[in-house]
Amino acid sequence: MAGVFDFIHKRRKLASSTPTEIKVDKVLVPQGLEYKVLRDAQLLQFPLNLRISELRQLGNAELLETLEDLWFEGYLESESSGFVLTMDRFHEIPQELKERLGIPEPTELKLRLGHESAVGSPHFKFVLEKNYKTWEHLERSSKCLGPWIVMPNQQVLLMNEEQYQFQQLIDEAPNAMDREKIFTYVAQVRNAAMRLGYPMDDYLRHQEYLFVDQLEIDLNYDQSAITLHPRYGSTDDISSEILSNMSAASSRYAVDENNRKVFVKPSIVEEANRIQELPPVTGSDIPKFVENPEAFLPDIDGLDVSHFGERVKSLGIRVYRAQPYVHATEQERGWFELDFGFAAQDEDGEVYQTWEASEMQSLITQAQENGEEFIEWNGSWLRLPKDAEQFVDHSETAKKEFMGGGNLVDITKLPYVLEIYDNISQLEFNQPILRAQQEIQDLGIFTKQPPSSFVATLKPFQMDGFVWMKSLHYRKLGGLLADDMGLGKTIQVISFLSYLQDIGYLTPTLVVVPKTLMDNWEKEVRKFAPSLLQSLYIHRGAHRLKDAEDLKRIGITVTTYHTLAKDQLIFGQVDWQAVICDEAQAIKNPSTAASKVLKAMKSKFRLAMTGTPVENGLSELWSIMDYVQPGLLGSLSQFKAEYVSRMDEGTTDSEAEKKLLARISMVYKRRTKSEELGDQLPPKQSIISEVPLGTEQSKLYAEVLTLVRNKAMDGLQAIQKLKALSSHPGLVADQYINLSYELVPKLQETINIIRKVKEKGEKVLIFTEYIKMQEILRSTIRDCFDINPMIINGMTDRRQEQVDKFNSGDGFDVMILSPKAAGTGLTITSANHVIHYTRWWNPAVENQATDRAYRIGQDKPVYVYYPIVTDPKGLTRNGTVEEIVHQLLTDKQDMASSVIVSSRKLNIEEEILKGI
Repeated sequence: MAGVFDFIHKRRKLASSTPTEIKVDKVLVPQGLEYKVLRDAQLLQFPLNLRISELRQLGNAELLETLEDLWFEGYLESESSGFVLTMDRFHEIPQELKERLGIPEPTELKLRLGHESAVGSPHFKFVLEKNYKTWEHLERSSKCLGPWIVMPNQQVLLMNEEQYQFQQLIDEAPNAMDREKIFTYVAQVRNAAMRLGYPMDDYLRHQEYLFVDQLEIDLNYDQSAITLHPRYGSTDDISSEILSNMSAASSRYAVDENNRKVFVKPSIVEEANRIQELPPVTGSDIPKFVENPEAFLPDIDGLDVSHFGERVKSLGIRVYRAQPYVHATEQERGWFELDFGFAAQDEDGEVYQTWEASEMQSLITQAQENGEEFIEWNGSWLRLPKDAEQFVDHSETAKKEFMGGGNLVDITKLPYVLEIYDNISQLEFNQPILRAQQEIQDLGIFTKQPPSSFVATLKPFQMDGFVWMKSLHYRKLGGLLADDMGLGKTIQVISFLSYLQDIGYLTPTLVVVPKTLMDNWEKEVRKFAPSLLQSLYIHRGAHRLKDAEDLKRIGITVTTYHTLAKDQLIFGQVDWQAVICDEAQAIKNPSTAASKVLKAMKSKFRLAMTGTPVENGLSELWSIMDYVQPGLLGSLSQFKAEYVSRMDEGTTDSEAEKKLLARISMVYKRRTKSEELGDQLPPKQSIISEVPLGTEQSKLYAEVLTLVRNKAMDGLQAIQKLKALSSHPGLVADQYINLSYELVPKLQETINIIRKVKEKGEKVLIFTEYIKMQEILRSTIRDCFDINPMIINGMTDRRQEQVDKFNSGDGFDVMILSPKAAGTGLTITSANHVIHYTRWWNPAVENQATDRAYRIGQDKPVYVYYPIVTDPKGLTRNGTVEEIVHQLLTDKQDMASSVIVSSRKLNIEEEILKGI
């Protein structure tokens, strides 16, 4: 393959007269590979920022571009001596890039465990014999460096991870005369060899050493306490009785019934002792243990707690939360009957019992006397909210002041009834009360203009979002802002944060975002509300704050979903004024750590932001709404019965969708660009360019169709191959990788489009998911236009800098992107031409890619090009794959624009199979 870089010694060299000579030295290091990029013996740093004329003089330009791309994407770590690509990142690199870099696939060697001297003698050691094909005893004849083996013929082998870990175990040998450690070590190595299936020499095979290297925790519950007991485990054939006895006695050594010696890994004994010393879990700690057992366990390396929750559930301990609620039933002539009370709910929102507010007083008194939030209740446990007594008092006040001691209230008084619950967190309201929120807006309580500290000008629909958020916050209701991509959800939220600062309710506020958006949030705050910067703290990295008291004093804390889950014990100690989660599809699964932790946060106001609350199924919407406004959609099982089962049938989507949207309408806001910016955004024009298959493409296309029709190729495999070769024959056959662009009509048409863009002095974005195609495009564009377009495959801090540079540059330029990589966090309104070179088969994702350019801030007409490969020779029955896909995507645009219909119904592959 052109451009493959020889793994050790071979490198392309320029003539010594070339002034721009740049060398790349590659060195094998124990942790992976080190690259030294040198010019005149001086170490260079990325980005190189080379001119096109310089690139053309380099014989290794392709390699340099690949390394620079890896650095941009965060794969290369900068060291004082060069750039290191660690072994643990090898598997993340696309195969074609590994081939180009010459990174070999891990090799499975033929291993045999041998030894020198006898166990217990001063010179005993293990010897791992390595054989590869006809080469024997590589441990003697070859040079070994970490996972690398350089053979006598200079071939380089990369040990696979499993075998290399075994080699590392052998290398960690204790002193051969340390009798406390050596026998355990021998047992451990033998155990690993047998588990991995590596043969041993006769002497080692007959050593009767067994090894215990696993630890589990058994639980026991006797209705008054939970006790934890360590349990040894092993892959060796050790009887359960021996293991149980050793566990109970914390033994390090035993002899079984067959006179075999059993050794326990020292760290296992130490951890077992730590577990033995743990006190029983009693009293109100029992429900706390059920909800978060990991908090009670010591930090034990290698202990698998992934299934621990299921073992806790098997104890049969039921834990409920007392959810305060105010429910209203609409009566005649604008009267509402109110019901104040508590509902005992499980983690899925199922209600097992309800009480009137006054009936809870005895339970509240019991909790206060014990100084605990959990109380025993009917053989189970009930968590009372911290403001339960305040809720009861407010309910009595509401009855006396606004309801005459009864349960009826006039609609004009309803806002005032709700106002007395202003300080009650996570209060559940039902639909009639939510509808009354509109009354608050009609009375003109809130202004549409943000505080003066907010320096931007909101558009009318953004003002509406601003007022909506303030209204929800005023009534202690959560909200889901599901505006279309590009309508400025972030700027609306920043205006709301400015409002919170203005009224003294900003500190502390938590904003949770994907990692890729952390710096974007800081940038947007700096742009729209610079006065918030002094209150902004980015929570990440090894030096992040570890004390909840510090977080309580900060205005806005921005962190990631992953870090929030990791630091949940710290965040959970803060009473947040507001918790805001951006790209809330991250909590679409109610069982994930991020979802559970976010829903457990104490907050007076909750907001979720996402343009795609439903991606794979309606249960995702339930999970997000369960965070935003608990109880609004009932329990998960109720929601599935009422909506999911009906809408999955596909026959009553319209009716069920309307009913669902009506139910969530007061806490859910969704606007589309076509509705809100139809007269504000510049026009957008779609341009379809039909191009024929090239000669080579036609030949390959016909071959694939023949294989399919003869049932020699799987249909789905054929679709992927046809889709790839429609882009370029070099994607399926390497001999065509350097084919002139004039011989690939689709590529030629794309170059023609770019030429017209250049004549206007404007910029263009090109989307394709194929890495090889991205590189073909970059190479072709470089040759035709003397520019070096940037490729965006992922989103890192370094990439944001490059996007900013692209946006700030004047005149013509080109950027090549992957549709999925550009889905969030990118604003590229400096470009007003978009070419979808390869169609993405989910129209919603493709629309989001276009929205990188077609969004607020775009002041030029936007042109979206679709070069579609056709079949004028009649090879196909129903058109090419691209023609079929284009028609299907056009038909399904309406469905894709719905945030309720899941993308599972956009089943394009099945329909293409019918077409071919």
